Amino acid sequence: MLEDGIAVELFVERGDRNEAGSIHLGRVSRRLPALGAMLVDVDEHRPAFLPQSEVFPRGRRLDEGERAIVQIRREAQSGKAARATTGVALRGGLVELRPGRPGVVGGKTLSPEEHAQLLSAIAAGAEGLSRETAIGLKLLEPAPIETLVTEGMELLRRWRDIVERAARLVPPARLDPPATFAAALTHALHAPPTRILTDDPATIPELRTALPGAVTQHRPEAEWPIEIDAVFDRALSGTVALDGGGSIHVEATRAAVLIDVDSGTPETGSPERTGLAINLAAANAIAREIRLRNLGGGIVIDFVGLDGRAPRGRVRDALAKAWARDPPRPQLLGWTRLGHLELVRARRGRPLAEALLERRADGTAVKTAITVGHEALRALRREAWAQPGPSWRLIVAPDVAVALGGCAANALRVLEERFGRRIAIETGPGLDRDRFQIAPG
Repeated sequence: MLEDGIAVELFVERGDRNEAGSIHLGRVSRRLPALGAMLVDVDEHRPAFLPQSEVFPRGRRLDEGERAIVQIRREAQSGKAARATTGVALRGGLVELRPGRPGVVGGKTLSPEEHAQLLSAIAAGAEGLSRETAIGLKLLEPAPIETLVTEGMELLRRWRDIVERAARLVPPARLDPPATFAAALTHALHAPPTRILTDDPATIPELRTALPGAVTQHRPEAEWPIEIDAVFDRALSGTVALDGGGSIHVEATRAAVLIDVDSGTPETGSPERTGLAINLAAANAIAREIRLRNLGGGIVIDFVGLDGRAPRGRVRDALAKAWARDPPRPQLLGWTRLGHLELVRARRGRPLAEALLERRADGTAVKTAITVGHEALRALRREAWAQPGPSWRLIVAPDVAVALGGCAANALRVLEERFGRRIAIETGPGLDRDRFQIAPG
């Protein structure tokens, strides 16, 4: 995603995850009394963690083997299971529908008559649902009562579709939104975009339907305003050079994200002025990198040492200003006695590195086999557009070939359908994982 022509967020969507906000038909696989929670199977990979406090209506008990409609609140990440709730929230632009939690939240601007009109409309629309007495609303923005009722009824129809679909399916099953690229993009964005560029013309109808307010256009990747591969490489790098000298080092651990600011070896200027200048430049770079990499939780920054409150205040203010447009609204907690600046940023989805990298036994981060598989398919697509041919061969490392026959098999099938020709996957035993070759068939 670009803001003012600069890449500020990166998304990776392969249809292989249960993102925050997605709704599933699950089955309770195990109760955990000691944790006041239970595990719910929502897919074939790993169960979600459902605290009893997230079961609605309050007091409801879910037994092992019981079906339940759940919504993912926090995506699985850092080895931790996804966190779920039965308190589904269907969010619109003005209204949020809250099955299982009756009443209207945030309705102080409504008159008693409007309040009653809204509740009456929802009750009538919920007729026939098994939880018809437990439908609630949260008002997000003030609007005329007719507009609120209209959007509330649209969300209620969506909830009815979800409930009816759940009644026909066997858990685990995904209920909403559909596992499409456009749906995933719509959910990931914090605000509707004004313009969308895609290098695949086949995705345009789907994108225009999901995001009708945006101008969606086909542009070859070479004509994009940024070099996307370079942006990804920077966001996956442990070290980022600063304009004017110095660098920042980013390391995400299980406990926190640690960021170190290195002044380098400047040749001129006093230590105080040099340190402040580097820290101010680092503040802008750090704000961008944290958002670009989707880092969250506790974050500790070790700036170049500063003496006095005034220079530290300037650095803190610079960081706060750089984060003004970051939707999670990071909270700056302050300076520690060790001279570190601490902050907290809400986790929203998995970090970029977790989606693309894995750790070797020696701790080195390398691209996963499925990441390289998708990179190879992107490269092949560019080659096929430039030089149409009857068929293609993709020669990859053995573990990448396994990924292309497994998790990435659907992406391979879609590409074959796009070009109407077969793509042969061959194994090159001597190839490193991140190397591949494209050749005519």
